[in-house]
Amino acid sequence: MTAVDDQVQLIAEVAGALATAGLKAWLFGGWGMDAHIGRVTRKHGDVEFWVERPEREGVLEVLTSRGFELLPTQPPDESFEFERNALRFSTAFFDRTHDGFSKPSGRWSDWRFPRGAFADAWGKVGQAPVRVMSLEGLLAMKTQYPTLRNGKPWRPKDVSDMAAIQALLASSEGQPISEKAP
Repeated sequence: MTAVDDQVQLIAEVAGALATAGLKAWLFGGWGMDAHIGRVTRKHGDVEFWVERPEREGVLEVLTSRGFELLPTQPPDESFEFERNALRFSTAFFDRTHDGFSKPSGRWSDWRFPRGAFADAWGKVGQAPVRVMSLEGLLAMKTQYPTLRNGKPWRPKDVSDMAAIQALLASSEGQPISEKAP
């Protein structure tokens, strides 16, 4: 198996375990974009899920019960990072605001996600259905990143991802595979 295959399997397992437990997690980053497309477009350095803050303890319980080790690498009020069999992934936490927007707290509290960023839309990674952050949410993350107090300049992959997301938004190809859990 390749690293990509390992990540595809990891995403399927995590998304499936959380969905079975009735917990919501939205895939984001490059894998989130690929889930909208329905195929792998490039190698990815990480796997990341957004979790609404009230569900964080349930997510921790489900994933540790499946043998994922919680690593002490992240501020626990912002994110959990897990590892199993040398594969790592993270869950970052967000809060919904009274006006329908969403945002994380802590180091990234200046990030603001548009309404609908965390809708109940599903994409696909490999053969596995996965809840995914909206294209508008993914684009907001990428475009805001260099302006955040802890942000950094865009990398070539960020510029490429933004162009791909904008193209998806302009086409029907970027429609989530399903509006409901499979």
